[in-house]
Amino acid sequence: MNARLPTSLLLLGLLSAPALALDLTVGVESSDYLPISKGDSGTYVGYARDVLDAFAAKYGHKFTYKAMPVARLYDEFLVQKSVDLKFPDNPIWAQNLKQGATISYSKGLVTVTEGLMVTPANKGKGLAAVGKISTLRGFTPWPYMDQIKTKKISVSEVNSAEAAIKMVEGGRVDGVYLGTLATTYIMNEVLKQPGMLVFDDKLPNSKNDFTISSIAHPNVIKQMDEFLVTEKDTVAKIKSKYKISD
Repeated sequence: MNARLPTSLLLLGLLSAPALALDLTVGVESSDYLPISKGDSGTYVGYARDVLDAFAAKYGHKFTYKAMPVARLYDEFLVQKSVDLKFPDNPIWAQNLKQGATISYSKGLVTVTEGLMVTPANKGKGLAAVGKISTLRGFTPWPYMDQIKTKKISVSEVNSAEAAIKMVEGGRVDGVYLGTLATTYIMNEVLKQPGMLVFDDKLPNSKNDFTISSIAHPNVIKQMDEFLVTEKDTVAKIKSKYKISD
């Protein structure tokens, strides 16, 4: 008997078939943003790496991590298209560069609070006391853009989060704009000076999801969303390993 299957059943079979395992290049930032990530020419480590590796293992993908400065990463992702996936990303970032591009974004792998870390003596003095801030090169202090555009606040960009933090300690700027996770990690684990700076939650701040994005592989982004739900216990264990709570 050589009966044909209905078209609807054929389509269902195609949709339910397992996705092909892929060899993918993941573009990441060559900056120290531990505990979330740290990338350089030879290594990529941190919470994000562990989550991405666990995701790749579940779906059979092979990830090659390529670390580069933020500006180059956007060029290779959006223009050269030499990387398949980008981390971190967020729909509101670099919108001027992304015009015309169709980009798929996953759910957040981690939610990061970003704002000003100041010396304990300066906490609570208000926005009028902020004239200079430091940040990591490539970061945009979104909550302060009005003040920056009107030159009420000037920004110093540096190549490492540690250097940006030390500018506050040395009195060169009034606060550092970074994620509270990264700043706390550097103070505790690198500088061995816990409490040197504190988060001023009365000043403008924001919460951002760090997502993984892709132009060419929207199905991989859908898989990541599925992974974050079905493997939430795995993700929770990795967060615990890096002392991340969000």
